[in-house]
Amino acid sequence: MDHIVRRFPHNWAGSQVGGVSCRAVGNRLLPRLLRTLRLVVRHPATRITVTVVAFAVFIHSVNLGAALAGFGHLQGGWALLAIALAGLSVVASIVEWGALLRGAGRRVGWHYLGSWYMKGLFINQIFPAGVGSDAVRGVQVGRVVGHGPVIASLVGSRMAGTLGMAAWGLGGAVVISTVFHTTDVIGFALFAGAMLLAWGVALVAEHLFARLRGVDPEGHTWRTHRVTEHFATFLRSLGRYRGAPMALAVSILAGGIGWGLNLLSMEAFSRALGYNISWGIFALALPVALLVTFIPISANGIGIREGVLVFLLAQFHVPIEVAVAMALFVDFQLLPFAALGGLVHLADTTAKHAYQKMFRDGSLQGGLRVAHAALCWMVAPEVLWEISRG
Repeated sequence: MDHIVRRFPHNWAGSQVGGVSCRAVGNRLLPRLLRTLRLVVRHPATRITVTVVAFAVFIHSVNLGAALAGFGHLQGGWALLAIALAGLSVVASIVEWGALLRGAGRRVGWHYLGSWYMKGLFINQIFPAGVGSDAVRGVQVGRVVGHGPVIASLVGSRMAGTLGMAAWGLGGAVVISTVFHTTDVIGFALFAGAMLLAWGVALVAEHLFARLRGVDPEGHTWRTHRVTEHFATFLRSLGRYRGAPMALAVSILAGGIGWGLNLLSMEAFSRALGYNISWGIFALALPVALLVTFIPISANGIGIREGVLVFLLAQFHVPIEVAVAMALFVDFQLLPFAALGGLVHLADTTAKHAYQKMFRDGSLQGGLRVAHAALCWMVAPEVLWEISRG
């Protein structure tokens, strides 16, 4: 090797090819490769392909027929209790979101917020993306209350729910002797601590960002930049929760109650299958399985999430066919409420079109006007205000 080094004293990274440094070529190619890789990962075709392949591997790896057969022998009482608990968790999620929005001074009706939450569940089933519901609510409800406050309420409700998830996970780790021993206790304790820290940063981020916006590097003023203006509005809305401690406490409490109801719903459904799985096991396994929904290589983690959950439940000696049935229940748990959201959306759209037509024709008079206003209130209290703006 010494004679090669003496013959080529310059290393490859610093050599010249055609007057161009190979290191310089590499510095130009690497960013291009990374950009290309990001584009490929984000492309819808990639996500669809990964989702199909992951779900196919999941089906091929388990006895799906045995799992589906378990649904044919459900114990009706426990199954109904599981659905009822899931419904109560949906109500808790509405309170979790609405408490923050109303706490920021936006007095919108609970009926209106509930209808848009249900319609968001429906959108999530049509377009399997974890943020589909948030996007719809952010755009539509933002037209009524302002996009800064509604986005802050959506982010805050996510943080409240995640804090509740971390707290229940820590509780499950403490009360259950797990195969992971103390690792899960430490992990969920750090998780809960990180969420508390995130809340602390969110509540004071407005002041920190205000100082940064005052910087004027080389004549460019951040204060006049449209993106920073929107971001500042969002942070200002988060900062308002400092003056609404009751709304913040209600949201966090609702987030914890909602996640606990969801865990109890899972335990009740396991009993409906004839196998008792403690809520503590789900408190440990579900957060890990749900983390894969953030991996941007599949549609909402479909296929991957189910496989991870089955694997984790198997570590607690849950039979594979029962674990698969529970994974499928996680996927279809909210279908009845999403269907209800679809009906609300249909009724809402029908009411709006009818109101607009009658308003244009001048036929919205007398008792018909009162009856139609009552219908609109049943669908969504603020629907008349939305139409009047349109």
